[in-house]
Amino acid sequence: RAYRGRLLLIADGGQLWAVNFVNMQTYLYSVVGSEVSASWNVEALKAQAVAARSYALTYYFRPINSIYHLGATEYYQVYKGISAEDDRIKRAVDATAGQFVSYQGGIVESLYAASDDIVMDAFQGAGMSQLGALDLANQGVGYTQILTNYYPGTNLGQLVLDQH
Repeated sequence: RAYRGRLLLIADGGQLWAVNFVNMQTYLYSVVGSEVSASWNVEALKAQAVAARSYALTYYFRPINSIYHLGATEYYQVYKGISAEDDRIKRAVDATAGQFVSYQGGIVESLYAASDDIVMDAFQGAGMSQLGALDLANQGVGYTQILTNYYPGTNLGQLVLDQH
């Protein structure tokens, strides 16, 4: 597979780690495309982009270990590199640039899974169903409403990036 960003090889405790460093937008182009289909309703894609960004930000500030922030598997967020990127996905990620799910000013670890059943089993119902988000989007519900439906009591936060 091909990946964007930089590759860093780290020897630690007798193991060799290959760590891919990418910026958030580039990371999300792949994650959203790896998690859902690019053919989905754009509002579902935007909801997925914001949820994935929030999840990634949680681990940016609270890394899983000293070597990397997040894994690339279903346990975290699926990250398949360039092969998962698509123009529709990029537009959805760009349209929501810097937005994250927030609760009382903090970043929400916005858990999500493919279906309501998985969300119920894995997260005791606290998370977004990707298929449910698609269904809501197909009914004309916007991404902000989709997110507040699945993450009650939250609102959208906005990262302010230094342009210098």
